[in-house]
Amino acid sequence: MTKIRQLFSRLATGFYRYHYGVGLHTVRLFRRIGRRVGRFASPFTRWLRFMWKRRVALPAHRFNRRMRRLGASFVEAFHELGAALHKNVFAVVPCFFRLCRRAVHRYWDELCGVGRFLGPAAALTVLVLTLANWANTDFCLTVTYRGQDIGVIENAAVYDVAASMAKDRVINEDNSFTVDTVPLLTMTVQGEQVALSDAEVCDAILRTAGDSIAEATGLYVDGAFLGAMVSHTDLEGVLEDIKNVYYDKNNKNQRAEFIQKVELVDGLYPTSTVGEADDINKILTAETVVKKTYTVQAGDTLSTIAVKNDMTTAQLRAMNPAYANTDMVKIGDVLTVQRPQTFLRVKVIETIYYTEKIAYNTQTVYNDSKYVTYSKVKTKGQEGSQDVVAEVTYLDGLESSRKVISKTVTKQPVTKVVEVGTKKVTAQGGNTVVQGDGVATGNWCWPVPVCHRVYQGYHRGHLAIDISSGPTPVFNTPCLAADGGKVVYAGWYYDYGYYIKIDHGNGLYTTYAHLNSIGVVVGQQVSRGQQIGRVGNTGNSKGPHLHFEVIKNGVRVNPLNYVEP
Repeated sequence: MTKIRQLFSRLATGFYRYHYGVGLHTVRLFRRIGRRVGRFASPFTRWLRFMWKRRVALPAHRFNRRMRRLGASFVEAFHELGAALHKNVFAVVPCFFRLCRRAVHRYWDELCGVGRFLGPAAALTVLVLTLANWANTDFCLTVTYRGQDIGVIENAAVYDVAASMAKDRVINEDNSFTVDTVPLLTMTVQGEQVALSDAEVCDAILRTAGDSIAEATGLYVDGAFLGAMVSHTDLEGVLEDIKNVYYDKNNKNQRAEFIQKVELVDGLYPTSTVGEADDINKILTAETVVKKTYTVQAGDTLSTIAVKNDMTTAQLRAMNPAYANTDMVKIGDVLTVQRPQTFLRVKVIETIYYTEKIAYNTQTVYNDSKYVTYSKVKTKGQEGSQDVVAEVTYLDGLESSRKVISKTVTKQPVTKVVEVGTKKVTAQGGNTVVQGDGVATGNWCWPVPVCHRVYQGYHRGHLAIDISSGPTPVFNTPCLAADGGKVVYAGWYYDYGYYIKIDHGNGLYTTYAHLNSIGVVVGQQVSRGQQIGRVGNTGNSKGPHLHFEVIKNGVRVNPLNYVEP
């Protein structure tokens, strides 16, 4: 351990001695370089000292001595002026001029030295003040148009814009009105003059037209100039008359607006563009889209007519109020499929108040002690109501949109509570009864999917259809409910054998006879296309088939009016 310490001590001592020697040699080298540079630059430094003393220090000393003498002479001159004033007031002027001549004679060199110093300083001061004054001075252009000074503008671009505006405000069909594109522009100091805007320059240009220009109110629609009238009030009256066609101004819940952007601009307009109220009204009410009608042809329906004319049925009904609540159209009827549209279109916003119903919800409560066919309404559902405030927008007399502003519930709906059983029920065929939705869709399906052969159709002695075997045997194949409903009979029924009867509501019933087995029970709800049994050959039957009947209001009708094989 001691040897290691001795080794590190030697290394540190050697490292220190090495760097000490390098530093010592570096200092000596820089000293040697400094002495050589000093010997080389010695003549130059001596010349600099000589020039400093001769050109700067000595002249400054002489100038300072002369200034002291000049100052002393000023004190002496003031004393002489004071003595002359004390002796006689009129002796001051001759004394002053005598002192000035003596000062010029004695101190001419000193005065010239002061002049050489103050002259450039004064010139520099004048230059700075002049530049500052020019920098704070605003310049503008004086516009002379056709020999008339119309004012000042900030720059030439203002006139270009004004000239363009003047051209836009003139309907120059006979080319009698022209605007000089290059007027006489003269630069001047603005001072207190107020620069004209492009609109003011435009008015000034139009005034040069003399009697061909008149004070009027111009009408602009979507930025396009349509014409002018002398009276601003009369022009507003024309616009209000157009609105009054579409809404009742005495109805506080209605307001009318133009679809296009309408602007009234007061100014100078050529007399050729100034018209009367009837002229403006004809322009604004001119039809841009003409009325179009359609004559009903054989095979047409309301929906097909709408498709032919690229519109919805709702739009077609809105244009033809006579068909608002009916789909019946007759050959030869004339329907409006395109309403006439004027140039200036109006939309009416009306605030309406109405009451609407709130549908109630249905809650199902399950009872494990009751069969699945059990269903009982525990609480009768009641619809609620709410007051609605809405804004309806009418476009050219037709409702285009509706925005609900607020809804206030006045009566809360009462939830309908239905108790249903969950206990399993086994049908005659041995299968477990499955409760359907019982919804009659009105879109019936064929009761025997595997067979579409009608062996015996509907006629006076057979008020049903018999669906029997074709290429595929029909025995023991599934029999489906033609539509949703409630089973009112399921069991053996005289010559019909195993028989099912379903109530579809609205006086409609279907019956399924000669079944091989029954898969439903009385009181069960079934869905459209749900299996209710299997086709068989029971009862008074001469072979496997399904005897299918449709009963409407107690009368057997042709089933093929409701189902298709």
